[in-house]
Amino acid sequence: MKAIIHYFHPLMRIMREREQFLANKLIPDFIHDNLLQTLPTLKDTADSFDYLVLDFETTGLDVDNDLILSIGWVEIINSQIDLASCKHHYINSKSQIKPVTAVINHITPQMLNEGESIHDAIKALFHASKGKILVAHGCLVEARFLQKYMLRNFELSSLPLLWIDTLSIEKHMAMSVNNPDIDLTLATTRERYHLPEYNNHNALADAVSTAELFLAQQKKLQPHNKILFGQLYKMSQ
Repeated sequence: MKAIIHYFHPLMRIMREREQFLANKLIPDFIHDNLLQTLPTLKDTADSFDYLVLDFETTGLDVDNDLILSIGWVEIINSQIDLASCKHHYINSKSQIKPVTAVINHITPQMLNEGESIHDAIKALFHASKGKILVAHGCLVEARFLQKYMLRNFELSSLPLLWIDTLSIEKHMAMSVNNPDIDLTLATTRERYHLPEYNNHNALADAVSTAELFLAQQKKLQPHNKILFGQLYKMSQ
């Protein structure tokens, strides 16, 4: 029975998907090398891995029509946030910013005109995340935009990346205490952990904010013991 439970665990399922995906000989090297680096098991503790915490700012949530404006990230190395690793990439999309989005994100046309191509930014992201687990707050946005990029540029579907989602983790914890209507936004969630207020809607600031939250969540879940990576991954689904 235990073997059956392990087989259907979401972590084991995506590891099988990754193995099948890597059999595709048309995968670009920067993607292939990234996926080969981190292969967790159900016995590994969360502190066995390093993490790349990231955030995308976009013109909207429609992956077919909206664009990535900026990508920010920071690394967690040995369970500590490495601020020296902070990166903030503005994307030169050569397109009009939606007025409402520009106000929210504080991103101007000049910032994008001086930015880099989406191709260089995505390659930098995969290089930085090599050997690390990806973390985001509400990772569905980042995952979908990354997937759409891969489909458009390399005809690759179902990219088997490992995502830890701090929003989903918080939702699971709220439901376990029968509080399903709790506010799960990043700023409000941080307040519950007594974390300092940051200027959100900035990709880099949100990445650092999420990194702090991720470490706080692990401490709350297991105050005195090391938490298993498989538990965090399952809560992220």
